[in-house]
Amino acid sequence: MKIVLSNNLNLSDVPKAASKIIRDRLTFANPKWIENDRLGYWNGNTPRYLEGFTRTGGGLILPRGFIRQLIGICGGQDRCEVIDQRRTLPEVSFTFSGTLKPFQEQAVKEVMARDFGTLSAPTGSGKTVMALSIVAQRRQPALVLCHTKELADQWVERIGTFLSIPKDEIGMIGNGRRTVGERITVALVQSLYKCAAEVAAKIGHLIIDETHRAPA
Repeated sequence: MKIVLSNNLNLSDVPKAASKIIRDRLTFANPKWIENDRLGYWNGNTPRYLEGFTRTGGGLILPRGFIRQLIGICGGQDRCEVIDQRRTLPEVSFTFSGTLKPFQEQAVKEVMARDFGTLSAPTGSGKTVMALSIVAQRRQPALVLCHTKELADQWVERIGTFLSIPKDEIGMIGNGRRTVGERITVALVQSLYKCAAEVAAKIGHLIIDETHRAPA
């Protein structure tokens, strides 16, 4: 099996048995269909299942976060060909001035041991300061994606506090602005949508706040 790793996983030469396992694992019951069925509503155009994959001529396109399961399905990394096409930009310098608590240090260590993932922690646990510590260690031009103006403003404030970056050096996409910072940019989802392709080429590290809302 050949796996091209970029913003997704592009698979080719997929054995039939592996293809079935992958499709089974990435097929989910549609909660909307279940709700309609429970309430006795018509489900005519509502699919019963949702597929987290796309079929191509000779393969599949999968979410990038499925990579670890995919390697397991292959029987180990030596059983498949992985071509890494992820973007890596020239390093930029950050100075992190925060102080992490022991549990925060452990969480940051766990995240840094992986190329990508989700940091889940309770309200008030300091997810923002942990994320900025990770940004500083990754040393890539970063984009912080938010769903509301209030969150975006909070990020700008925290970036100034913990990374010592002046407000006029922080890029902003939204609130009537469209500038990409040399080191870090804060963007509103609805504003980034209009210029995502243009911005993507300048970003090497993506942080999504309230990532549980991303599918919406």
